[in-house]
Amino acid sequence: MAVSPAFVDWSRIFDRSKRHLRGRTKPLSLAHRWLYVNELRVNIVGAGIAGLATHLTCRKAGVTVQHFERQPQLGPAGAGIVLWPNGVRVLQTLGLGERLAQIGCAPDRLVVRSKQDEVLNEFPFIDLNRRLGAPCYVMTRTDLQAALLSAIGPDVLELGANCVRVEQTATEAVAYFADGRREAADLLLGADGIHSTVRQAVGNLTPRYAGFATWVGLMANEGLVPANTAIDYLGDGQRCGLLPLTANRVYYSFAGAWEQGTPKPADGWKYFLDQQFSGWPLQVREAIARLGEEPTCHEVYDISTLPQWTTGRVALLGDAAHATTPTLGQAACEALEDAAWLGYCLTDLSGSIPDVLLRYELGRKDRAEHIVARAREESERMYATTPAVYRDLYRSIRVSSVSETLNMAERWLAQQPMENH
Repeated sequence: MAVSPAFVDWSRIFDRSKRHLRGRTKPLSLAHRWLYVNELRVNIVGAGIAGLATHLTCRKAGVTVQHFERQPQLGPAGAGIVLWPNGVRVLQTLGLGERLAQIGCAPDRLVVRSKQDEVLNEFPFIDLNRRLGAPCYVMTRTDLQAALLSAIGPDVLELGANCVRVEQTATEAVAYFADGRREAADLLLGADGIHSTVRQAVGNLTPRYAGFATWVGLMANEGLVPANTAIDYLGDGQRCGLLPLTANRVYYSFAGAWEQGTPKPADGWKYFLDQQFSGWPLQVREAIARLGEEPTCHEVYDISTLPQWTTGRVALLGDAAHATTPTLGQAACEALEDAAWLGYCLTDLSGSIPDVLLRYELGRKDRAEHIVARAREESERMYATTPAVYRDLYRSIRVSSVSETLNMAERWLAQQPMENH
């Protein structure tokens, strides 16, 4: 395995792996002959972004998929989401490029400002997009979920299927559900989020609190932010992000240090935010004044390094394997990379199922866990309660040149796993 020096072309990887299979000369074992005569059966647990994208990549690999989600229906999926070029490229490979352009807003730049309204730095998305060959989009999670569901097709998911435990034998992996039924397959994929049930079969651990909370939601734009500019305000260990969306909307996100388990104030979140961000720039104050519905509050958790992502015929993807703080905007993108890489690994069954899943783990684990560590480190600086810590962060943002920032982002986003064939 090697790291590609350039941005991975997932479509080329899939095409190349199919040619590899057609031109196979290595004799297959009886078990592998059976798998090529009879389609590989995969069960997926969880229908978030990781699970839905994995469904599509498994189907692209020629795999038969059963898909289970514990919720009785898939409703609104939260507020907004940022998809960087590495995540966008995966979705383009899955045929969703045109749909992303319809539902996503592609800002030209990100402006980072201080609590005193001083410009700390500007990040030209348009230059990064040109260098990496794909845009950076801001969209609602509900729109992205709907796009993935549309690509999968109606009535494919089994909703209200609450997986309560997982077992496996030498020949199958079995999901057991709250209603008493069992579903067996050749392999089972856990894409069931940070509080994953499937993870208990791989090597469970308790998510760790990151020390801060976010308050997020959507509102009408009506001149609040330019349609081509995302804005981040930083000050005193707090943050306010205002990101433009399609249909003249804004995705807003407030964040700050927060004691775990603190109850919601009696006066509500709008009053709380009004007090916390008193004295901030007019644009921030105006966003708070416009809050209609109460924002959604999330205490933020992540997952420290798991010893392994796979065991036998069971594997984890997305937040189940590597939940991260939202500081770097890479949670969904890393889940999409998981899905693409696993799909690729499933196109080459030159080893046993555990070998195939281990190959997936080896291709993804180091990179994803590096992202988790970096995001945690940035969170601890950004939401520090010690002024010297977050002031150091602001200074580093202020002195960083545009070219340095672009080069760092390009290297970081381009480092993805790629096989030499």
